[in-house]
Amino acid sequence: MSGILSTAISGLQASQNALRTAGHNISNANTQGYSRQEVNYVTRPEQNAGGAGYIGSGVTTASIERVVNEFVTAQLRSDTSTYNQLNKFNINIGKVDKLFADASTGLSGSLQSFFAALQNGANDPSSTPARQLIITEAQGLSSRFNNLYQRMADIEKSVNSEIRTVTSQVNSLATSIAALNQSIGEAVASGNGNQPNDLLDKRDEALRQLAELVSIQTVKDSSGDVNVFIGNGQPLVVGAAASAFSVTNDGQIQLRANKAVFDITEQVSGGQLGGLLSFRDDVLNPSMNELGRIAISMSEEFNKLQQQGIDLDNDYGQKMFFDINDPTSAVNRVKHSGTNQQPYDRQLNVTITDTSKLTTSDYRFDIVPGTTNYVVTRLSDDQVVSQGGLSGAYPFSIAFDGVSLNLTSGSFQGGDSFVLQPTRNGAQDIKAMLTRPEDLAFASPIRTNSASSNTGSGVISSGEVLGVKDVNGNILPAFSTDGQLSPPIIIRFTSETTYDVLDNTDPANPKHLNPPLQDQVFVPGTVNNIFSNDPGETRIVGNGDRLGLPSDRSAQTVTIGAAAQGNGYLAERLNFTFKDPQTGSITSRSLITQSGASAMQTAAQLSALPGVTANAYTTATITGINVAPGDFAVPMQLRINGEALLQDDGALPTPAFLSTVPDPNVSEADFNDYLAKRINENPNLNALGIRAQSSTNPLTGAPELRIFASSGVDVDIRFSAASATSSIQVNDGSGDNPNQTLTSAGVGQESAITVGGRIDITLASGIEMSPSISSSPLFGDSNSASFVQSSYLGYQVSLSGQPKAGDVFTVGFNNNGKNDNRNVLAMVAMENKSTMQDGSLSFAEGYGKLVEEVGTKSSLSKINTAASLSLLEQSQTTRDSISGVNLDEEAADLIKFQQLYSANAQVITVARELFDTLLNAL
Repeated sequence: MSGILSTAISGLQASQNALRTAGHNISNANTQGYSRQEVNYVTRPEQNAGGAGYIGSGVTTASIERVVNEFVTAQLRSDTSTYNQLNKFNINIGKVDKLFADASTGLSGSLQSFFAALQNGANDPSSTPARQLIITEAQGLSSRFNNLYQRMADIEKSVNSEIRTVTSQVNSLATSIAALNQSIGEAVASGNGNQPNDLLDKRDEALRQLAELVSIQTVKDSSGDVNVFIGNGQPLVVGAAASAFSVTNDGQIQLRANKAVFDITEQVSGGQLGGLLSFRDDVLNPSMNELGRIAISMSEEFNKLQQQGIDLDNDYGQKMFFDINDPTSAVNRVKHSGTNQQPYDRQLNVTITDTSKLTTSDYRFDIVPGTTNYVVTRLSDDQVVSQGGLSGAYPFSIAFDGVSLNLTSGSFQGGDSFVLQPTRNGAQDIKAMLTRPEDLAFASPIRTNSASSNTGSGVISSGEVLGVKDVNGNILPAFSTDGQLSPPIIIRFTSETTYDVLDNTDPANPKHLNPPLQDQVFVPGTVNNIFSNDPGETRIVGNGDRLGLPSDRSAQTVTIGAAAQGNGYLAERLNFTFKDPQTGSITSRSLITQSGASAMQTAAQLSALPGVTANAYTTATITGINVAPGDFAVPMQLRINGEALLQDDGALPTPAFLSTVPDPNVSEADFNDYLAKRINENPNLNALGIRAQSSTNPLTGAPELRIFASSGVDVDIRFSAASATSSIQVNDGSGDNPNQTLTSAGVGQESAITVGGRIDITLASGIEMSPSISSSPLFGDSNSASFVQSSYLGYQVSLSGQPKAGDVFTVGFNNNGKNDNRNVLAMVAMENKSTMQDGSLSFAEGYGKLVEEVGTKSSLSKINTAASLSLLEQSQTTRDSISGVNLDEEAADLIKFQQLYSANAQVITVARELFDTLLNAL
């Protein structure tokens, strides 16, 4: 009887467990994360019934387990993380897309209105209402920039606030998962190894909720604990211990684990947190930087144009917009890392040096721990843009990508780190500065003119201002004084192919510029730029002790027809350095001049170097012609480079041509005129670039014959006469050396001297030259402050046509230019001029590119979000099909388990009746 009863009771217990499990499933059918449970049975050990064999003893409940598929569960977490990331990104990018694309909030309309007002002002530059409209539109444009920045700043604050909220939820879930790990471990231990299904479901659900917030990796260890990792393996939950997120003031995410702090901002992905970070770093920050770049570029370009024009008061224009390198703005472009060591005394700033090279990236400036070496990394592509060592002497500047990082003072040390944001606040800082219509500088300060006495067909351009500042940001001398061009310029043609550029401050006595522009070559039939277009160009003027006619050289007696004695120049080593404007790399090169080479030959050698231009020229002056009367009875001759100049051709009756002769009809000036005519009409001398001019010495008033060789060839001068008392005086035309006397040397002999040429060297930006010795025979003292001088004036004029010798052109200040619209036309042209990104983008194109990029990302985001939602729904359906509660199935199971329970109860009843029958029988 006991066997029947025991077997029935085991069945009854098994049925009861099944009924309770089914009821538990039904009760939790709508519980989030609940997994359907099922009962697993095993038969009890059979008993030996003797000869009848073994007989069964009933059933035992082996376990009650969750119906789960770990792979499906992991896939659901992954799809959950992906969808929440894309959805959060999509929600936020839609805000920015609408902000930029909407005509009422975007920048396009304000840009169009501003340039339309400029065009209107250019059409009538003297109109006050037209000027006032430009002032108003400039204020409206800067306000639109400010409003866009503020809207994006508000979005950034909202995103950072949401990041803090999400990280708080992550911390809470991590703590919950750690507690569940502990509770599950305790339950398994107290339950003899049986799994606490409901706790396991709670832990899986907590993991799923965590996956909504951030992408995670899970690892189950041998004890059954689930360890959770984020980023690149940073531990969030290990066993019963949980790490914690924290968020800095600037929205950077830090993970605190085992008393250590890790910045994991760049490692976090997936979930709402990943979506927020992706939106902030890939859309919001670049958009703010791009908008700032446009604002900075516009401010700088229009400020340049304003300052290189003149207003209605004949003053040089003031800035139209706020200074992009205002000290406060420069300091605000640097963010200090909270991990920098004390004392917090570092002073540094970022200034803009070239808006065309600005990028939309932020940068990181790091000092390598334990050293004084620094690295500047462009964060958009992780490229190192500058590296080197700190000198320890401040101020210290580092240039890259159109900006300059300036370290002014402080205890900079290894391990310091700073984030540089050159363009982030540009749209916030822009501000229209002009309030008076009269202050708009519409006119160009330059006015050119041709002398009415010109005989050639030369034409001078109206002139163009290139910039009012030098490479160091200082106002150029030409524009330093309101109401004038300093100095006014006169361009005087010394021949049809050469000219001098002179300071015309005193029109009665024009002087050479400093550095001089003399004996410049003019090419007929082409457009010849007179000045330099390169702000960094410098010039070295020939000023050595071996130039022209040195004081230690004197005339010598040679046989007629003998070779020239040479210029006496020595060989010299010149050292050049070339700095690459793109990479900053420096290369060196040396050049050795040839001993005795003419200035023309040495100039050709120098001009063969890239970026180096050498201009050679030779000058000589003949004065004090003194010929004894007796010399007229025999031949007298003056030769220039082998060409005889004196002959009786009827132009001047020989020998009556000097004031010393008792014939007052012919003077020394007449003789000089005759010689100049002979030189200028000599084809052989012309081929060498030699010409002459009869003039009067401005200091002594004495007649003189000036000889020029624009090619830089040596000028060989020889004199012969019958009497030893006859002579001429020769000097090099510079006024630096005394006259040399050429006296009569007798029949068949000549008194000869050679005048060497000078060389001016023009060096393009980034090129430097230094002689091998400090006192260069060709160029003078290289330690002198005037050895290398800037040749950039800040403006340009050009000449074309065919001027004649003596033609004059002037460049002066444009007084009363109220109807001049040249400068405002340059402003109008800025609408389509590519000034950003190395000259590839205009302002409108830059903004259009920004709108297009955000719009494209927004459209793609919508597609990706919809696709990820579909995948998430599929994963959820798969999980529900495996682990979800089906009420129909559970109802069928209830009926089955109820019948099983009733059947086992019936067995017990039968056993009881049999037992009663047995008792009654006894």
